[in-house]
Amino acid sequence: MSSKAATPDLPTHFQGKWNRRSYHVLRELGRGANGTVYLVSQDGVRRAVKVGVEGMDILMEVNVLKSIQQGRDSKVGPLLCDVDDLVVNGKPCTFYAMEYLEGEQLDRYIKKEGAEWVPVMIVQLLARLDVLHKHGYIFGDLKPENIMVSQTDKTVRLIDFGGVTKHGNAVRQFTEEYDRAFWHAGDRRAETGYDLFSAAVMMVRLTVGNETWKSSLSEPRHTGLLCDIIRKSDSLYPYRVPLLKAFHGKFATAQEMRSELLAVLRERTVAKPQKKAPAAAGKAGKVGGGISGLFVASLLLLAGTLYYAWFM
Repeated sequence: MSSKAATPDLPTHFQGKWNRRSYHVLRELGRGANGTVYLVSQDGVRRAVKVGVEGMDILMEVNVLKSIQQGRDSKVGPLLCDVDDLVVNGKPCTFYAMEYLEGEQLDRYIKKEGAEWVPVMIVQLLARLDVLHKHGYIFGDLKPENIMVSQTDKTVRLIDFGGVTKHGNAVRQFTEEYDRAFWHAGDRRAETGYDLFSAAVMMVRLTVGNETWKSSLSEPRHTGLLCDIIRKSDSLYPYRVPLLKAFHGKFATAQEMRSELLAVLRERTVAKPQKKAPAAAGKAGKVGGGISGLFVASLLLLAGTLYYAWFM
């Protein structure tokens, strides 16, 4: 695994060695353990380009993206557009160009729109993970920063496939906060349960907010702390059964966890008496949720029923 400093900065203009496609670099989007991502323009179309000096790491990401962009699987991550080599300051590099996804990171979206959207987005995320798992891969470094909410249709897409690992291998990249081993709940072997544990932790963290999250944690980390947070949260408590099952590796597939969360979400939106949402309903109930927030979530579920059926 290469370090962040190992990837040289791209020039303002560059051309692929083999395919001869030309790119104009607009700005850097971010640096990771095995490469740097740039926003570029290619024939007037904005793309995201990831470049790295470790060709095998980049090509593994390319293979994953290729395998999941067929038919209904195409919404899992960005679409692959080009793969090529180039030389930067005398250093050979490999890069790939992909669809540039307009949107917001999941945590920023939740902060703006309200925590009542968390279960809706996690349900979508689990559908994406289920496709990835069926192709024999585990996402690994699952966290809000690696999940994008599309600006156009408000659907979830996975980004930054640098931590994707073949099923059964050791997880290649992880973030401690969402890492099963860090919580003393299992090892770092790439399996379905690893991603589902991370998804459950993420649901807890996004729902309670930063202050509650930080004040509720202590060393050593263990899942009992997560259970305490769930028990004290009105928003999380209805989802306690699927969340605890994810913490203890009781789901065989992401689809199983998705089905249980979706059942609770539907039950909650149907059971609550719906009142007319005020004009500012989209901004109300930021952390605690409420009638207006559940109203919005129920509308999304209704609109998304056909989407879910098609996708799965």
